[in-house]
Amino acid sequence: MPKSEKPTKKILKKDQIADLTLTLQRVQADFENYKKRVASERQDLLNNAKLAVLADLLPALDNFDRAAMHLPEHLQNDPWAQGMSYVGTQLEQILDEMGVKKFSPQPGEIFDHNRMDALERIVSDHPPETVAEVLTPGYMIADRVVRPASVRVSQGKQSQLSPDESKEGDK
Repeated sequence: MPKSEKPTKKILKKDQIADLTLTLQRVQADFENYKKRVASERQDLLNNAKLAVLADLLPALDNFDRAAMHLPEHLQNDPWAQGMSYVGTQLEQILDEMGVKKFSPQPGEIFDHNRMDALERIVSDHPPETVAEVLTPGYMIADRVVRPASVRVSQGKQSQLSPDESKEGDK
């Protein structure tokens, strides 16, 4: 074997090693990306499962809250009623631990169509295009609205309306 072939074989082997190293690095990077994608998809699946359960659970929780708000005076100190209140608190804690946050806009707050559903426009003492009344609270998971808050939106005082707007309200 001539001497000139040995360096060529060494160069070829170094090139092969370099190619294999690059291939290995690409495979490792692809695998890391795959793991991140699977983790992200798993989190999305969990969030979608939470949303599906919450869609059915939230109306019942709203009714529970409404019933608690209208508890008759003579039952305020009743042990059973206090126990039911505790159950409501527990449900809210469970939702909080799941990352579900309850929000309730304040009257006078500027209406935000991304977080609120306007069910009605009413004459009120609040400035126009602000929340006049909250009918049901909203819920969020992280920055995603699970259910918007249902609100009545102020159109201002009756005297602030133009004649055309007041006619529309009369219809």
